[in-house]
Order: sequence, then C-alpha cells, then structure tokens
Amino acid sequence: MIKNYIKIAFRNIRKQSFYAVLNITGLAVGISCCILILTYVADELSYDSFQPEVEQTYRVALDRKFPDNQFVYARSPMPLGVTLVRDLPVVTNFTRVFNNFGSLTFQLEDQYFDERNVLAVDSTFFDFFHADFVSGDKQTALDQPNSLIITEAMATKYFGGQDALGKQLTVQNIGEMMVRGVVKNPPSNSHMHYDFLFSLNTMPGLYRNDFWGSYQTYNYLRLESGTDPAMVEQRIEGIVQSYMEPQVQSFLGIDWQEYEAAGNDHRYFLQPMKDIHLHSNFQWELEPNGNATIVYLFAAISGFILLLACINFINLTTARAANRAREVGMRKVLGAVRKQLVGQFLTEAVFVCLLASALAVFLASMLMPLFNEMSGKQIDIVSLMNWRSIGGLVLFSVLLGVASGLYPAFFLSAFKPISVLKGKVSGGAKSSFLRNGLVIFQFGVSIVLIIGTLVIYQQIQYLNDKPLGFDKDQLVVVERADLLGEQIETFKNILLENPRIESVAGAATIPGRQVNGGTFMDVTGNASERYLMPSIRGDYDLINTMGLNVVDGRAFDNAIVTDSTAIIVNESAVKTFGWNDPIGKQLQPINGPIYTVVGVVEDFHFESLHQNIGPLALFASDLGANPTGLMVLKVSTSGLSNTLASIESSWDEFVQQRAVQLSFVDQEFGELYEAEERSGQLFSAFAVLAIIIACLGAVGLAAFLAAQRRKEIGVRKVLGATTFGLVGLLSKEFVKLILVANLLAWPLAYYLMQQWLNTFAYAVGLNLLVFVMALLGSVLIALLTVSFHSVKAAVTNPAEILHYE
Repeated sequence: MIKNYIKIAFRNIRKQSFYAVLNITGLAVGISCCILILTYVADELSYDSFQPEVEQTYRVALDRKFPDNQFVYARSPMPLGVTLVRDLPVVTNFTRVFNNFGSLTFQLEDQYFDERNVLAVDSTFFDFFHADFVSGDKQTALDQPNSLIITEAMATKYFGGQDALGKQLTVQNIGEMMVRGVVKNPPSNSHMHYDFLFSLNTMPGLYRNDFWGSYQTYNYLRLESGTDPAMVEQRIEGIVQSYMEPQVQSFLGIDWQEYEAAGNDHRYFLQPMKDIHLHSNFQWELEPNGNATIVYLFAAISGFILLLACINFINLTTARAANRAREVGMRKVLGAVRKQLVGQFLTEAVFVCLLASALAVFLASMLMPLFNEMSGKQIDIVSLMNWRSIGGLVLFSVLLGVASGLYPAFFLSAFKPISVLKGKVSGGAKSSFLRNGLVIFQFGVSIVLIIGTLVIYQQIQYLNDKPLGFDKDQLVVVERADLLGEQIETFKNILLENPRIESVAGAATIPGRQVNGGTFMDVTGNASERYLMPSIRGDYDLINTMGLNVVDGRAFDNAIVTDSTAIIVNESAVKTFGWNDPIGKQLQPINGPIYTVVGVVEDFHFESLHQNIGPLALFASDLGANPTGLMVLKVSTSGLSNTLASIESSWDEFVQQRAVQLSFVDQEFGELYEAEERSGQLFSAFAVLAIIIACLGAVGLAAFLAAQRRKEIGVRKVLGATTFGLVGLLSKEFVKLILVANLLAWPLAYYLMQQWLNTFAYAVGLNLLVFVMALLGSVLIALLTVSFHSVKAAVTNPAEILHYE
C-alpha cells in the first residue's frame, strides 16, 4: 500500500512539476538556513562547556567606581587568587593568566619571530583549562621557572618534524625557555586561545606583586560544590578591604572611609566560566567575546525563516488540494474508502517533506564553507549530522507532512462523489482570511530583516566614516621599532628625507589598540579624589604626527627641558577635573612624579565607538633616551606603494635579520568592528533567504489565484478590460497585503534595531528613510514576484478560457 502511495506521489510531482519545485525548494531553503543558523547558535552556546569542573569555575571581575565614572574590568589584582585560597576555605584552587605583553620576540638560533598569542600562567593552569598533551607531563609542565608550553602548530613552525620537548627558545627581555610540553591547539569554542604558555614564576617581580590597586591579571577560582557564589562575593569585599586599606593609607594618606566617601568603590563579582563568551564585554577582555543578544536574535530568525518555509508549504499544499477534488471523486466511485484517501494524502505530504529535508542537508553542506567565512567559524557539518540530528530532521519532516496533509486528507476525503463530479465543489480559495494573514506574516518578517540589514549597513558605514579627531587614513605604523636601539633617531631622520613622509614620531601605543593608564589626582585637591586616565606616551612629535588639534596651551617642545615632566590632556579630562583654566595645573599619579599641564587637545577617539570618549593623558620623552615600541608615520596618500618600499629599504639598512612589519591605523580601527560586519553579513544573508522564501510562496499563490480567476479574467477581457488594468487588478491584492505587513513590521523593527544601536556610544540613529526604502523595496519585490503570472493571465486569449462555457 505504501509503495503505491509513493508511486502516486511521484506521478503528482511530475504532473504538477511547477508547484512541486516551488514547494520543495522553498521548504529546503528554509530548512537549510535553519540548519546553518542553528550550527552557529550551538557553537556559540558551547563555549567552555568542555573545561574541567566548569560548573564550579569562575573568573573574578571588578566593578570599579571612581569619583567621576565607573568601569567593569575583566582583570583583577595579582594577589587576589592566592589570598582567597588562603583566607576562604570554600575556594579550593586558583590560577592566574597574564597577557599584557603585546608582542614578544622568540629567537631560535639566528631566526627571530614576533608572537602575540603568549600567556604567562600559574602551574595550576591545566586544572582549569583542558589541553590535549602531545608530549610532556601536564602535572609538572609549568612547575619550574622558564618552562614553556607550545602548541602543535608552533612546534612544527619552530622545529619542523623534530621532537620539540627539551628544546630551547629565547624570549626577548625574559630569557631562555625550555619546552616542557606540546599540546594540541585550543578548541575554537574556548574564550582563551594561545600559541605559547610559560610559567608565571619566570617573572618574580610580577609573580610576587602584592599591590591591590593594580589590575594586571585574570584570576580564576574553583569553588567547593554547592557553594553560593553570592556568599563568596560578600566575603571578598571584606578581604579586599583588609588588605587594600593599609596600601591606601600609605599611598594616599587617608583612611578607608575617606577613600570611599570620595566616590571610590571596588565590587568584585564572580563570572561563571561558561558565561564569559556571551555575557562579558568588559574592559581588558582576553579576546573579543560574542554577544548573547545576537545569538538569541539569530536563533529567533532561524525559527522565523523555518516558520516561513513551513507556512509556504502548508499554504500551497492546501491551496492546490481542491484541484484534486475530481480525482477524489473518481477514486471513491472506483471503491476507495476514506482511510485509503487519508493515507494517500498524508503519505504524499510526508514524502515531499522528506525530499525537501534531504535537499536541505545537501544545500547546507554546500553553503557551509561560505557560511564559515561569513561567521568566522570553523564548523564541520559532517560532525553535526549525527544520528540525533538526523532523527530530529526526519521527525520534523513527518510532523510537517502530517500537518500540511491533514486538510486535504480529511476535507477532500469527505466529499460526496456525485457533488464532486458535477463540479459543485468550491475551488478552495475561499479561506482567504487565513491565507492573507500568512502572506502578511511572511512579508512582515522579511521587512523586519530588510530594515535590520539597512540599519546595520548604515551603522558600519558610520563607524568607518566618522571623523575620529586624528588623521587615521594617513598613519602607517612601524612595529618593533625598539629593535633599532640607539639608532632609532637616525632612522627617523632618514625617513623624514622622503618627501612623501610628512612627520614621524615614536609611540608606546596608538589609538585603536589597548591604552593602559593609571589614577591621577590634582595636587591642589583632595588626595582621595583620584581619576582614572588612560595614557599615550610618545616622543615630542606625536601630537603633530597624529594630527591632533591643540585647543588650549601648546604641544610638546623638545627645546623646553621641563617638558619631560609636562602632560597634555584632552577636553574630557578638563571636564573631569572641573578646571576652568587647565594650563599650569599639576597632576600626580600614585607614587609618581608631579606633571604640569601645558596643553589641551580636542577630544579624539582612542577606543572604538562602542565607548564614550573619556579622560586621556599624553606624555612625551626624548626618542633616543626612551626608545618606544612603535614608530608612527604620517604619509601622503599618493604613491603609497613607493613610500612603503622606501620604508622597507631604510629598515633593512639598520636591521638585517628582521623584516620590517608595517600596519595601518585605519585598518586596525576597522577591525574593531569586525564582529558587527560579520553580523551584518549574516543578517543580510538571512534577509535575502527570507525574501526568497516569501517570494517562492507568493509565486505559487499568485499562480494559483490567477488560475482560480481565469473565467473572471476572460469575462472582463470580453467586456473591454485592458491588459494593464487586469495586471493591476491581480497585483492589487498583494500590494495591499504588503502595505499591511509594513505597518505591522515597522514597530518591531524599530524596537529591535534601537536596542542594537544602544550598544554603541556613537550611533547613526534611526530615520524614516530606512523604513520608506523597506516599504518600496518590499512592494517592488512583491510586484516582480506576482507580475509574471498576472501578465500571463491577463494576456491570455479569452476564447481559450470561455470556449467550454
């Protein structure tokens, strides 16, 4: 019996190939899109789930309040972990991770390599983070100073096919390291990735640092099973005060009550390790994290797109069902019972769903490389197609098939043969209210996605085009300038001989990269009123090279001897300290010299546009006396390739063993918004898929409705109706539905995109043009979708339609 049902299903597919292709393709596209999105969502939700005892593992973060502002740090003081293990019995273990190296140079014989993914960690690191050891002993690999763990990729890079265990590498400014372990590369779904690990006790000054006002490291804690993290957070508050209060009294000369009364506060809290990736975007994160809102939004989008595909499938299946009324009548006349007819329709619907699911898996596997490129993932669809997921897909196909087949199965099988064969059965398009509602829903979802895509595109363009307050498009950075040593001043002068190089300055860091700082006080004010200010240190030409605008006072001048203790602040710093006349004011960091304010620069963006511009300090020193890690060059945008070749040639004259490394400030700022660009690309792809699915449904429905109204069209043409008028008549209904869909979609789209834009301190804002463009675009798409069948029906010779009447 089932075999016969399937045979008939094949015949019907061939007979109505146009509708079958629309139905199967639309459903397959929806399912494949859902598969791709859910792989992304599953990957994002799986971060750190494989770490040992992850349910009892937490990272300590700090909600740090200053008199004028508040920050949340992912880093905490170096002595915190060891203190809590000693003073809180429920804290059973700790480990620390230090990554504030920037770039480190590794030397193997006469070869040099600059490496960025380097961490200094405690010997307990592998108690907290899973690693597959290829060689070495996990328990003792980091016990001794100067111990080094490298990944398989680095072992191949440095030692080829040789056994790396026991080999020596020299790390600049740190010393000789012995490879005591080789591990597989960390899983992609970890919030922490590395190429090198070395023992933290290699740097005794850092390892034994007991200053509670310096936030240098990431502290991870392991709690006893069943321990309430809130209780631990309360205990941490008292412990921190007991150790920090003497240091506050020593450095500031005030007691803890005065310190807090001035507006200072330290609230440490525990982050579950498995929540870090999606729920932590604090200052000084180890790596850029994900965004839970985006993940949940994508999950919702996948559900909506799948729902669109299912609606299309059910809509078109039920719409075409009445065309088989005569077939049902003939089968009943020939002896078919209702149970057999129900079985026939349900089997056909399930069979078509299974075909669509099989096609969806094929499409998803073909699209996965492109999806990985857009999302930045490394997902293998083969690993996802396990028995559980395949079983779920089959179950889904069966349920959808049953749901779509119920109406034709029970409605048509109940027809009386005599009524059917006399042509007294309705054409099946009467239930227009439900069908129109489904079309409105489909296009409403598509319109939300169109608006979202337009807003994301506008915001990314705004981020890339917004003036930052300095000449980012003209700045080229020479990395590892400290390799020039005492010749750095000479190298600078040679560069300036090139007419295309307008200015050169040394710098410790640049806008767009991590900018560290400290707390400063006005020496004439209260010692308890200290303000956090990031700082950029360079030589005397840095302000001119970056193109900063001095709005008060002057820039640094190396001819003025006292400028070695001068400071230039931005406008936000002036507001923070409440100065009316900032020139001549004096600032002092903790346990540091007094600096005199000689100038104020206009506010410029030294961080991404996610953050408001905060206070900033600029320092200058002689380039030769205090070599910096970077050289910043302001170059002409014309003849750039020749300029870069000239820089490389000049570098080779001074540093023969190390190739020059150049970077571009505008590109680095663009990379700050890589996550937004990826989200925008995915959002655009989802919008296109939703539109395609909605259009496939509209094409099928338009064809069906045009067929239903063939007699009406023939009569209208006989009575003088024009082709243009008939096309307008057939298209008008769809346009009305699109207009209603826009009115319903706009409020939802406005709310969702406003929430997303609120994550930026500087946002483009929502404007009516976006919504108008979505309206016009959706109407145009709908008209193009249904126009073919409308025109085809309108130009048909009425004699061909009415000659049987």
